Amino acid sequence: MTAELKAIAIKQNWLEIYELADTYKTQQQWQAASIAFQRAIELDPSFFWSYHHLGDALSKLQQWEKAVEAYNRAVELDSSFFWSWHNLGDAFSELQQWQEAVEAYSHAVELDPSFFWSWYNLADVLSKLEQWDKAIANYLQAIQLDPQHQLVYQKLGTAFKQRDSLEQSIQDYRYLIKSCGHNSVFNAFKTKPQELLNLANALATEHQTVGAIIAYYMILEIQPNQTEVLQQLAQLLLRQNQLEQKIASNQSNLESELVTRYTTPATHKPENNSIAGRVIFQANCLIQPNQLEDLCVAVGWSRRPLDKVEQAIANSFCYVCAWHLVDDRRQLIGFARAVSDEVFQATLLDIVTHPNFQGQGIGKKTVQSLIKLLHQRKIKDITLFASPHIVDFYHQLGFVAQPANLQWMLWNPQLAKDK
Repeated sequence: MTAELKAIAIKQNWLEIYELADTYKTQQQWQAASIAFQRAIELDPSFFWSYHHLGDALSKLQQWEKAVEAYNRAVELDSSFFWSWHNLGDAFSELQQWQEAVEAYSHAVELDPSFFWSWYNLADVLSKLEQWDKAIANYLQAIQLDPQHQLVYQKLGTAFKQRDSLEQSIQDYRYLIKSCGHNSVFNAFKTKPQELLNLANALATEHQTVGAIIAYYMILEIQPNQTEVLQQLAQLLLRQNQLEQKIASNQSNLESELVTRYTTPATHKPENNSIAGRVIFQANCLIQPNQLEDLCVAVGWSRRPLDKVEQAIANSFCYVCAWHLVDDRRQLIGFARAVSDEVFQATLLDIVTHPNFQGQGIGKKTVQSLIKLLHQRKIKDITLFASPHIVDFYHQLGFVAQPANLQWMLWNPQLAKDK
């Protein structure tokens, strides 16, 4: 600590310390700013701005629990300041305290209904709590404010898929658009059907078929004779029906390939020579960014920002998760995802298996399941980047190293058949 910071502890002039803290904040010297704001609070514990700015500095330092304390005190002193509530919601989200984050963001949107990120973040934490209808309503509020934000359509589409069956969701939301209250976001779409049409088209463009179908049905409740909507809806329903038929025809194969029970010895559990429970493999299921990062950290990878991980998952063409289930607990133990041009080529990324479950064939089955998903989409040019020490593993799955670059490998279907 510099001599100047040591001097803060003995200074008695509150205004001098507060102005110094504000200077540190402007200079983005967050550690110094937090020390100075705390000293300012000691001298005058009733000044709202000291707590709010302290929360900001602690957030920059990623000291989330302390930031929560500071913002909580700020909203106690002045409950009408929007930014304190919003930032409090962010801090609770970082701590994965979802219900507390919901309450904070809810206060924020009440105070300032025009801020996109409060609605968006509120919808995200409601999704974490699997409160799908509330999440959908808040994603729609966010879209009303910023219809150009691409990721929100993907998350809205996911919420529609998770809430219930397509048939039930169509029924529920057709009724909702007819009977919604005056202050409901659905009433805003009802009075501006073109915005609802834009929403449906955007969902279709983002390949969120379920959400697009529901939105088109809502439009037909308002304007039953829209030829364009009827045509779009017919195409999407046909596509969805074909997908469901394909899933049904392959159900027995999927069950045999994607669900496996394991009772073989565990290499990292000497006190228990068998793995209890079962392991299941799921494609494109709901996964939280922190679950993937915890898995990656377990194998020694560096932790990545959760918002970036969430965006990477959402932008993936497809992915496969391996879950270890014991009673009512589930742990992500394997993962692989693919990015693709959606026509010819795909690259596999983030292929990882938890150390406690390696050697059980989980990584192999994860990659094989992902390749099968890509083949169902008619994608055959599949590549990945492999470190030299695991090249043999991918050889066994049908990948061959390219002569010019050992780390770049191309999947060879003939070689895979021979394995």
